[in-house]
Amino acid sequence: MIIIINQIDSYTHVASHQLGGRMDLTVQKLYDLLLRSKLLDAEEAQKLFVRWNQETRDKAKDPVRFAAWLVANKYVTEYQATLLTRGFSDGFFLDDYRILDRLGKGRMAGVYRAEHKLGQVVAIKVLPPSKAREPTLLARFQREARLAIKLRHPNVVRGFHMGVSGDLHYLIMEFLEGITLEELLHRRGKLPVREAVRLIYQALKGLAYLHELGVVHRDLKPANLMLVPTPTDSTLSCILKILDVGLGRVFFEETDDEKTGLTREGMLLGTPDYMAPEQARDPRSTDIRADIYSLGCVLYHLITGQPPFPDTNLINQMIRHATEPPKPLSEFDPEIPDGLEQILGWMMAKEPTDRYPTPQRAAKALEVFLAAGAEPTVAVEIDPQMQKYLNWLEVEATPRSTSPSGSYSPDGERIAAPRVERKSRNKAKDSAQPAKPTAQASPLSLPTARGEPMQVELIAVPSLASSAESGVTRRELFMFILGVGSGLVAYALGNLLAGWQSRSQPPEPK
Repeated sequence: MIIIINQIDSYTHVASHQLGGRMDLTVQKLYDLLLRSKLLDAEEAQKLFVRWNQETRDKAKDPVRFAAWLVANKYVTEYQATLLTRGFSDGFFLDDYRILDRLGKGRMAGVYRAEHKLGQVVAIKVLPPSKAREPTLLARFQREARLAIKLRHPNVVRGFHMGVSGDLHYLIMEFLEGITLEELLHRRGKLPVREAVRLIYQALKGLAYLHELGVVHRDLKPANLMLVPTPTDSTLSCILKILDVGLGRVFFEETDDEKTGLTREGMLLGTPDYMAPEQARDPRSTDIRADIYSLGCVLYHLITGQPPFPDTNLINQMIRHATEPPKPLSEFDPEIPDGLEQILGWMMAKEPTDRYPTPQRAAKALEVFLAAGAEPTVAVEIDPQMQKYLNWLEVEATPRSTSPSGSYSPDGERIAAPRVERKSRNKAKDSAQPAKPTAQASPLSLPTARGEPMQVELIAVPSLASSAESGVTRRELFMFILGVGSGLVAYALGNLLAGWQSRSQPPEPK
């Protein structure tokens, strides 16, 4: 009881600040919005309202406290309560999924935590209408979705289904409760060799699976490697999963890339701290050995607490990747085995031909440094609720995600749109679904500071958060251009100065 009261007080303070002194909201209006949202059925809503009046009495007319009470008693999530207090009754459902939380936003799409009607919690990546109108972005999103739902490996995040609802294109993905390696490094600085090797071994196993499918990731970094569940003192019981596979190139789709312009000459794909030298020169020519180089850089960072070539200047950093050897591991810790230094040297060789040819070979080399030989292969059991959801996907998901342009099967194949809309056999369920989106309130609209609806522009991650952004930020790109310009200017001035000095000196005696 004390915990609930503390939660109410905490949320009341936050909600009061968000409402900014709004005076038109009442408990009755908030209750009416809750009914119209269909987050609860009428009977359940009526019972909670009676309970609210009985428990609060003199404070029963405080709408902010009512919203906080709803959150504390788990009738709604904090995200849902925020929208309700701002006057929204739409935007809580996307087809058969109830939106629980907004996980973040990014350059192309957005990620939400949602619950399927059968109870399975998933992540939904949504491409908003403003982005879907751009053919290149829509093609990229669809390619990522088709790839994601083909992935079936314990060390790679899984996609379940792709569909269209009104103007919204979406991808249903596995929801992971954990933290990224980037977050872990912020907390701990570096890891013991035993933990670091075990995690990169798992990453190489996942990468080997992607290699079998002909996929090159091209942006392996701590922010795109996630640990499940969240570790406490040690990571030895965690499973590592590779995120953001959508940036990768699929060899058998390279022709499509050229037609749609998804990969263009001059694009900088990847993160300079972990980027292979050949990838900086030409991302389109890279193969799986560039990903092995990136994982070598991540392993180096996990063991030493810093990337192999820390530098604020992107040009200098890429030059160092291509020309300098990293500082030896022994300078950070003399106890690190020489054999591990050699393996890291092969993973991070400057020339691709000098590296391990496949992730499987690199993983095999690391096995000797695991605690008890090779990491045991554990069969991942599917819990009954997940199995029920997967069965639903096979039977019902495909025909229900339709649009004028058709839909996609669980395996990512396009299906022609049906001529006649299929009628549901369960009228009660259909009546509980929200109306189709309108221009005033889309299924995923968010309030602005003034309270007007705003189209969602998202992607991101809580614990998926750090993995949201792929490639280089605008600031990094600006610094890259600035660095190139500075280098060219310095080169030109150096040539002019050298020419002037040569003309000013007397000729050498013959």
